Parts: sequence; C-alpha cells; structure tokens
Amino acid sequence: MQEIIYNWIWDRIDVYLANNFSYSRSFFHHIFDRDWILVNGKIVKKSYKLKNNDKIQIDDLERYLWPVILEEAPKIDLPIKLDKEDYLIIYKPKWVLSHPNSVWDVRSPSVVGFLYHKFKNLPTIWNFIRAWLIHRLDKETDGFMIIAKTEKWLEYFKKLFNKKSESSTIEDKENVQLKKFYKAEIFVNKDNESLLRSMVFPYIIVEPVIPKVPYYWEPKIGITKILWVDFLDNRAILNIEILTWRTHQIRYHLSSRWLPIIWDYLYGWGDDEEMKLTAYRLEFLDLYWEYIKLEL
Repeated sequence: MQEIIYNWIWDRIDVYLANNFSYSRSFFHHIFDRDWILVNGKIVKKSYKLKNNDKIQIDDLERYLWPVILEEAPKIDLPIKLDKEDYLIIYKPKWVLSHPNSVWDVRSPSVVGFLYHKFKNLPTIWNFIRAWLIHRLDKETDGFMIIAKTEKWLEYFKKLFNKKSESSTIEDKENVQLKKFYKAEIFVNKDNESLLRSMVFPYIIVEPVIPKVPYYWEPKIGITKILWVDFLDNRAILNIEILTWRTHQIRYHLSSRWLPIIWDYLYGWGDDEEMKLTAYRLEFLDLYWEYIKLEL
C-alpha cells in the first residue's frame, strides 16, 4: 500500500495519478473500478476532486502488471487442433481477443486467459498482457494460432516470424518456411467486379499499412498476395497469403482497392455481424524438421 499526501487543490484524482506515475488514466480507472484507491480512508470515484492535505492510499500498483491478474479472465475452452510436446496450434473463434488490449480487457474472453487457466507456466513475451503469444488475430477474425510451450520454441517461432517479416524481397519472404493463408469474403458489384475479373494471379499488393487504431506509429510496408478468387452470386471469396505481419493488413489493403471485407465495421460497413475473414490454413517447418500443415 502506498500513501501520498496531496498538496494542491481541485485536481481530478485520476488525472493527478496519471501525471505522477508512469501509468495511463485507463490503467488507474481499472483500479478505481475495484475500489482499491482510497482518500482519507474512504473509497472515491475516478472523478473525485482532490483537496489540500488529502491522503491518497493506493494498493500495490505492480500487482496489476503480474500474471496473477489473469485470474479475473473468464475460463473458456478453445479447440486445440494440434498438441505437441513443445507447442500448440489452437483455433481462435470470432469475438475472442488474442490478448487483453489493456487491464480494462482482462475480464473479456481471450486466448491469453484460456492459456493462463489451462497451462499456467507457459513462457511469456513482454508482460502478462501478451503472455505466450507469438502472433495474434483481430477479435473479429477466426482461425489458427501457434502457441509455444517452452522458451526454446518461443525463440524459434519468434525468429521464424521475424525472418518472414524482415526479409528484403518478396522471393526471400516466400522462401521462409512459414505461411499463413486467409479467406476474405466481399460483396461483388459493378464497381469492383471488373477489377476482380481482370486480376492476374497472384495479385500482389505492396503498400504501407495505416491501421485505424487508437495509437500511432510510422506506417510500414505490408505485402498481401491474392492467390485466386471464387465467385458466388453477388459475393466473392478471396484466397490470400500474407508475407508481412501488419496490424489490420488484409482489411486495410482490400479496402484501399475498394474491396472491403463483408461486415468490416472499421474499413467497410457493419456492426454486430461477423466479419468474413478467417485464417484458414497454416504451414510451417518446426525444429524437428517436420512440415506442419493444417486447414479448416
């Protein structure tokens, strides 16, 4: 428990704490929701206006950065498609987070929460928020994910993904023994049908990816390869391989070509419908020189 004597007047307590600690206001809101911040021995709301000589008492902040907070994550069952001694392949359904985006999301169903309750002692990357994950899928996307069970295999998969992403040429990227394939469904209309039917396959999109997310960074080049298209009445299914790992890469690239994915509320239109994007095939070479291939 920390104690702070406040020596000014009329600051909102959440603003004051965010300005005086290396944590965000949303981080402190998570603690306020649990009634674990007191002023003069009483529970206060995040909007409380501090007064001179107020005594602020805060539960140990570091505990919110420990994996033990994942005890609050819902216990869910996810299909394990391949269970090896050193790694897993799981299927992530739509509307399940890969990992909590912040402490706010700990109580939402997530792959990390599933792994925490089922395995407890898997290796970690960075901190508990992204524990055990080598790669991720958007909440609205379903499909295969690789989970390492040991530090050795965690490092192997990290290097494999990095090699794929950092190789300088498309040919070098394609030679890496790791491939991820997606199916994206779009509506076909008079504006995009001619483009779809005139495509020479593989149709490769190489351009910066600028995701619609609540933080900013320098855009990086993404490479998306459309392998072929299947037409179904007023819809089409695009079979896609990605050669880089950029946030919202497929969604952004298709939308930039006037081919938004059905029910993609960020880059097209939709609300509570299931976005039609699935990571349906995964191929890679493991450390035992076994070539793994899974397909939905």
